Amino acid sequence: MTRQVQRSIPAARSAQAVDAPAAGETAPSATSTLAPNASGTGVPRRVFLQGVAAGAAGFWVAGRGAWADEAKAATAPADKVRLGIIGVAGRATENLNEEDNAIASQEIVAICDVDANNLGKVGERFPGAAKYADFRKLLERNDLDAVVVSTADHCHAPATLIALATGKHVYCEKPLAHTVEEARRVTEAAAKYKRVTQMGIQIHNTGGNYRRVVEAVRAGAIGTVNHVHVVFPSAKWTGGDLPAGDPPAPTTLNYDLWVGPQPFRPYKKVYHPAGWRSYWHWGTGTLGDMGCHFMDLPFWALNLGRPTKVKSDGPPVHPDGAPEWLVTTWDFPAAGGRAPVQVTWHHGGKTPEGWSTWGLPQGKKTGVVFVGDKGKLFADYNMHKVLGEAGADYKAPPKTLPDPIGHHREWLAAVRKNDPTMANCNFDYSGPLAETVLLGTVAYRAGKELTWDAASLKATNAPEADQFVRQGTYRKGWGMDVLQTL
Repeated sequence: MTRQVQRSIPAARSAQAVDAPAAGETAPSATSTLAPNASGTGVPRRVFLQGVAAGAAGFWVAGRGAWADEAKAATAPADKVRLGIIGVAGRATENLNEEDNAIASQEIVAICDVDANNLGKVGERFPGAAKYADFRKLLERNDLDAVVVSTADHCHAPATLIALATGKHVYCEKPLAHTVEEARRVTEAAAKYKRVTQMGIQIHNTGGNYRRVVEAVRAGAIGTVNHVHVVFPSAKWTGGDLPAGDPPAPTTLNYDLWVGPQPFRPYKKVYHPAGWRSYWHWGTGTLGDMGCHFMDLPFWALNLGRPTKVKSDGPPVHPDGAPEWLVTTWDFPAAGGRAPVQVTWHHGGKTPEGWSTWGLPQGKKTGVVFVGDKGKLFADYNMHKVLGEAGADYKAPPKTLPDPIGHHREWLAAVRKNDPTMANCNFDYSGPLAETVLLGTVAYRAGKELTWDAASLKATNAPEADQFVRQGTYRKGWGMDVLQTL
C-alpha cells in the first residue's frame, strides 16, 4: 500500500558512518537524519545517543530543542505505523498479540531484547526486523514512528525519555516508571516534545464496562462518593532475603544490559524473567505492578489528580523485597465540584471492614467499590453493580462516553494523526496515576503517613521519604543523569 502521508527524505549518511552492531544485533539504518534545530544547523542522531552513552547530561539538555523541532514535523503514515519493539517477551507478547494483532500488524522495523532466546523466537515472526540487545542502539534509528516499551520497570523511564527526546511516539507499560520522580519527568517530557503516548492499562479501552461505571458515578447513582476501596486478594509479587551466592547469568542473557541504569547488583536466578517485580531495586511489588490497572477506574470516574496525603500499612519493611500485603490510603482534596475523597488499596488477603456484608456479586473477590452517601457500586474488569437498596431502583444513565476501539488501536490512530489528545491514557492522565500508585510504596517504605506536596515532589513532613521518591544514583550511559535538569 502506498503511504498516504509523504515525508521529506533527509540526506543520507554513508554506510561507513554506522557503528558495527554488537553480537546478536543487526546494524541500524544507514540513513540517520540530521535533526534541524532552531538555528537551522543539525545534530546527528547518533551523536546525540553517544552523548547519552557517555552520561553527558549537558549534551541532552542542550540538544532537546532540536529533537522537539523535528518532532513537530513528524506525522506517521496513514496505513501502517513503523514500530520499534523494546522488550519482546512476557507482557510484550500480549502487546503484540492483543486486539487481533493490532501492534504486530504494523510495520515492525526493529525489535530489542536482552535475552537472545526471546529475541530469536520473535525474530522468526518478524524476519525483516532488525534485532538489537541494547535499546539505546535501536533508538538511534531514524526510520521509526514510535516504540512500544515492555521492559522491566527500571528501564521504562530511560527507554521512554530517549525515545521522546528523539522524536518518537511511545507506548509504555505500567507503572510507567520505577520511581515517583521518574514518572513525573516522563510526563513532562511527553508534554514538551508533544509526542503521542499511552500507558499500558489496557482495560481502560477494552469493552464498555469501565465507561458505564464512569457514567454512573458521575451521574450520581450512589450520591456523593467519599471513599473508594480497591481490593486485589493475592500477593502476586512478594520478596524477602535474596538467595545466597552469585551464580553466573545464563549465556543467552546480556545481564549487564538488563541491569541498565541501575547500580550494579550480581545476578540472581529469582530476577529473570519475571521475579524482578518482587525486589525494590528493579520493581515495585504487587501494588506497583497491579495498582495502575485497578486504580485507573476511580482516577477516571472522579478526576482524582494528585493526592495530598498517603499512608501505607504492611508487614515490617524488608530492605530488598516487596511485602506480602498492604493497606494503603490516599487523600484527594475537593476539586472540580467533587467532594474530598479517600482511596484505599488492599492486597494480600486484606479487605475493608464489612466487606463480606456489602452484597457483592457472587464469587467476586477482586474489584473496586465506590462508597457514596446513597449507596455502593462494585465494579471489576467485566461487570458492575449498584449494591444494596440503591441497586433496586437503579437505572443506567444515558451513554456519554463512546465505546472504545481498543487500547493499542486508539494509540495507533493517535500516532497516525499526530494528536496526543486522542489517546485516553496519554501521560498527562496516566503519569499522575502512576505517581500516585508509586507514592503508596514510598509511604510504606518510609514507615509513616506522608503529607505530600506534589508540585515539589516532597513529603513535607518526612524528608527521609525522599530516598524512595527519587533514585540518587544511576549508572552512567543511560541518559538518567538529566532527571535533575529536565
